[in-house]
Amino acid sequence: MSSVLSQLVAPAMVVAVSPFSIIAAVILVLHTDRPRPNGLAFLAGRVIALAAVTAVFVHAPRLLGDLDRPIPPRVLITAGAVCLAFGAWVWIRRDRMTHEPRWLSSINRITPLGAAAIGILLVVTNPKMLAANAGAGLLIGTADLGMAGAGAVVYYSALASSTVAVPVFAYVAVGARADDRLTRLKDWLHRRSGVVSAVILLAVGAALLVAGTTGR
Repeated sequence: MSSVLSQLVAPAMVVAVSPFSIIAAVILVLHTDRPRPNGLAFLAGRVIALAAVTAVFVHAPRLLGDLDRPIPPRVLITAGAVCLAFGAWVWIRRDRMTHEPRWLSSINRITPLGAAAIGILLVVTNPKMLAANAGAGLLIGTADLGMAGAGAVVYYSALASSTVAVPVFAYVAVGARADDRLTRLKDWLHRRSGVVSAVILLAVGAALLVAGTTGR
């Protein structure tokens, strides 16, 4: 179990450092009429979507019997190479990844239900997140953890949502007193979103390559 939990850190970090999701959380608590319920609903929708998508892939090895064994090193090496290539592509395009979608600026009257829906949609429509969730699910499913697999899914979903939880809980705790810091965080992520994503993808890719070549 401890080995699986340590291996889940890599895909969880791919999801956790998605700057757009963090920016969306900050905007929901800074620029909507119901900041606390909207922020919490967004976070809940995100966690539920991550857990649900991951759980689907947890059961994939049982449906595809030939996968009912530990992930072979070549799969880890391939995944690592893909992450490195994608990280390099993001790095090249980093200066173009500084603008948020226009619809984010027009959600001031959104309801908690709508915020939860956004949290879900940002997970199920993001290819990077879906790939990370698939990797995490297959890792848990092939480890044959039994009932403990549910705990691994919860662990992964919580870790992958940790960066979104920070601004939400900060606002829940201190309210408008967090506005200045959250605004600075949002502005910094706008400027550095491409760099952050590229660095994490390159780091995760390198970790997967090491795991594949060393058999861990």
